[in-house]
Amino acid sequence: MFPDPTLRWRPYESIIDGIERPPYVFDQGLWRGVLYLIVVAPNPSRRAYGIELSCEIYAGFDEMIYSVANHGDSAGMYDGGVYIKEAKSSALLSAYAATDPVGRKPRHFSFVGSDYCYEVLGFSEPMIRPFDNPEEAYAWGPSRQGSPSDFH
Repeated sequence: MFPDPTLRWRPYESIIDGIERPPYVFDQGLWRGVLYLIVVAPNPSRRAYGIELSCEIYAGFDEMIYSVANHGDSAGMYDGGVYIKEAKSSALLSAYAATDPVGRKPRHFSFVGSDYCYEVLGFSEPMIRPFDNPEEAYAWGPSRQGSPSDFH
């Protein structure tokens, strides 16, 4: 569903707002239906966050492709203010809602980074945790939360 010229974003206020741009966003893995992302401000800032989000579908796009594609309104870009965007409407939301067997209402979020940008479709709000520094964020993720080998 990329690009989607019909996509419309709204700000989703969070503790990440105002992070220096361009922040870096890293996919730390998907485990048991939960996607783990980290958002890290560029040097010399020490701001770093972990995001856990239920995930049915997610995609990472090269920032250059993301920024030049006809993909929704300009509210999807990060301007140094509200970092996370939630879709008010999108082709992905419409398609998924029409096929969900139990009629759940999906949610579609955007996380813009300087290398990659991520979009996530799930059913809950992002859970955000601040870290004291980027090194602490890099060490965090699903392999530290419990992996399949931990459950015998």
